[in-house]
Amino acid sequence: MTPREVTIGAGGRVTFVNNDNIPHDIQGGQDPEHRDCLEIDAVGFLTPGQTRQTNPLTIVRTCDYHDHSFHASNFNGRIVIR
Repeated sequence: MTPREVTIGAGGRVTFVNNDNIPHDIQGGQDPEHRDCLEIDAVGFLTPGQTRQTNPLTIVRTCDYHDHSFHASNFNGRIVIR
């Protein structure tokens, strides 16, 4: 995931682009056991080349996300909402 952290204004969205050659399943939270920021779940399953946005992130906070398909640390990141 690049960049690993982005900062947006409250009410903004983040666009995820799958530039990989395998699918990814983007979900809110550090891992499947710690669900968080369900607005990120709108991204969901992305096939190679596919693009999708989160729902509006309206609450000022920090949201972690992960790739539910791959639980390695390089398949996660953070969205800072200000």
